[in-house]
Amino acid sequence: MSDEMLNVLEQINLSANRLVGSISDDQWGASTPCSEWTVRDLVNHMAGTTKLFGASAGRLPFEPPTDGDNLGSDPVAAFAGATESSAAAWHSEGALEGMVTLPQEMPAVACLGVNIIDIGTHCWDLATAIGAEHGLTDETVAVIDQWNRQIVSDEVRSRGGFGSIIDAGDADGMPAMLAFVGRRG
Repeated sequence: MSDEMLNVLEQINLSANRLVGSISDDQWGASTPCSEWTVRDLVNHMAGTTKLFGASAGRLPFEPPTDGDNLGSDPVAAFAGATESSAAAWHSEGALEGMVTLPQEMPAVACLGVNIIDIGTHCWDLATAIGAEHGLTDETVAVIDQWNRQIVSDEVRSRGGFGSIIDAGDADGMPAMLAFVGRRG
């Protein structure tokens, strides 16, 4: 399971980096499906949480994410650096064993699952905002959805970031995954 999860994270990171690299200068201030964020805000969030997950994988002390600038003057390079360092931490010896703190203690594998949920869902948000294809395979979407259904509870929804479940009817794949986290896709 853990090798599959690492492969999924790698695929999601590739899609995310492709999307971030394709943002045109006039799109950084555009709105996103995350109504409180512009494209730059969304990518800044993605970089910040990616760093946080990598720090957890490396068993560094938990430091709450800030609203500070994670992108600097070269957002594409900053985002790529965040995904590279996080992936390296997840691939390090013992990273998927035992417990991590994020801010609550959880199994390291579950933390990787949260990482997959966060960046995978935001790939769709970003693609929608810039009018691009998200680039996630059906298999990757299935893994994101699997983790959503394990982790995104009513309590998690109440803290924000995930809306109420939307009836997706007989839909499967991306539309079903998005409906579970409160997005229409």
